[in-house]
Amino acid sequence: MPHNRLLFSLAIVIAALALSAPAHAEERRDAIAPEDAYTVTFYDENDFFAGTDEHYTNAFQLSALSKDLTAYAKEPFLQENAPWLIALLEKAPFVNDGTGRTHNVGFAMGNQIYTPTDTKERALLNDDRPYAGYSYASLALHAKNATRLDTFETSLGMVGPSAGGKFVQDSWHHLINKFRSKGWDNQIYDEPTLGFTWQHSERPLLIALDDNWAMDAIPHFGAVLGNVFTYANVGGQLRVGKHLPSDFGVSLISPGSIVGAPGAKDDPQLTHELGYNFFMGTDARAISRNIFLDGNTWRDSHSVNKRPLVADIYGGFSVHWEGWSITYTHVYRTREYNEQQNGQLFGSFSIGRTF
Repeated sequence: MPHNRLLFSLAIVIAALALSAPAHAEERRDAIAPEDAYTVTFYDENDFFAGTDEHYTNAFQLSALSKDLTAYAKEPFLQENAPWLIALLEKAPFVNDGTGRTHNVGFAMGNQIYTPTDTKERALLNDDRPYAGYSYASLALHAKNATRLDTFETSLGMVGPSAGGKFVQDSWHHLINKFRSKGWDNQIYDEPTLGFTWQHSERPLLIALDDNWAMDAIPHFGAVLGNVFTYANVGGQLRVGKHLPSDFGVSLISPGSIVGAPGAKDDPQLTHELGYNFFMGTDARAISRNIFLDGNTWRDSHSVNKRPLVADIYGGFSVHWEGWSITYTHVYRTREYNEQQNGQLFGSFSIGRTF
């Protein structure tokens, strides 16, 4: 099947990179400090990787994380042209809290698409989930050190026809020569969205296996409040690898998900050493609202009976080299609504750059 060939080819490329990189990649370079690093990451998630086209069927996100906010006070350009901005940054919450943590601003923008199981039917399917598209932009404040990260995020967006879900899916299906979904006339209506997120992650366990290999554990918990999602979540991740990053693991596209920036000078994303790791994890959510199942907030629209508890179970691998990060994650998501016959499999691919 095409998705199997794609995964196999991706695995071969990354394995070859990990095993046959030139020897100089092992030589540690002078690393920039984590507080001076920017990180940009592109994510793509698609059930194409599992050979299906249903439920949470496609999403992409571009995120960027700034260097430490206090470092901007040293920028000559800002000192000369925007001293008011320096004063504003110094008064921002948590920035000068005396804890020794770095503070960063994160930005993300993306699009998500949801469809029923039967995408060849034009009529409304009462026992299947609604069609929905979602476009959004998020602004986050991070407070972190090598072992702890708190993320406070605000998101604005749009669900419904104006979010462009039909256009994005039709364009992708045209590109891969696949039929177009027939039922987009039944999608949920336009609705502006607003959401607030707090996520807390820790890295309390780091075990050195030898000079280069290590394993760690990264528990997390948090909450989301808004008209798209309202839930509380808890989970964790285990990693083992060579030159393990000092970040907070791998994240899927979700509120508060910008966590992959380095937290210490020996991070391979900063030293440019070759590093690779394997990971597995889970995230469980107690859900009060999911607009993609509950339908619109202020008007009647198609909906299904959502399940209050949903979990993601996932595993995958990452490679870090020359400031680049490549990650593939395979995800199993439990049933999200009562009418759903089975859980869902999908893949998540990301590529990032720290500089």
